[in-house]
Amino acid sequence: MHSVKEKTFLISQREKEIMNLFDRLKLPIMVLFGLILAIYPSVSQAVAPEAKPVVEIPSPRHDAGTHWEGEIVTHGFEVKNTGSSELRILNVKPG
Repeated sequence: MHSVKEKTFLISQREKEIMNLFDRLKLPIMVLFGLILAIYPSVSQAVAPEAKPVVEIPSPRHDAGTHWEGEIVTHGFEVKNTGSSELRILNVKPG
């Protein structure tokens, strides 16, 4: 069986260079990883929320009163988009 010194002797020069490089980079990598973990929650909270349309109808109800059968009654509703993306109204049905 090999002793510890004999095992060290069996490592090639290239392997020693890689181990030395790893030893030198270990601390900077740990510091960088720690900074990323420390900053990540701040960055994720700073990201803008998903853009969505928000429909707002100031007067959503209208009493058309009493009318004769067949009489055409019209009323316009104000519809506002207070969101941050396009509002598409694809279908409207009378209630």
